[in-house]
Amino acid sequence: MGAESADVYILRPDEDASEDDEPWVNPRPASDVVRQELEERVDIDEDDFDDLSAYVDLDDIAAVVDTNTDEESVTFDVNDHEVTVHESGAVAVDESTD
Repeated sequence: MGAESADVYILRPDEDASEDDEPWVNPRPASDVVRQELEERVDIDEDDFDDLSAYVDLDDIAAVVDTNTDEESVTFDVNDHEVTVHESGAVAVDESTD
């Protein structure tokens, strides 16, 4: 069973933790993480975002965030924006692929 038939999660630091708190890691669906990064960094809203599997093979993301593989990142295009998911769970968004 590949990632296409299940959700892929990215471990992210808890955004609500204060600086004094012990950092928690919060698993979030990869599609939510990528969508949030796009909304924060470029002019795109939720209605412009298709299901994540329309842009990238979810097995590729799962291989990157799985600590038992050698994959370090996966890069794909979302509506003319280059998105890179790193093994750390960080998501980078370039403004445009044009």
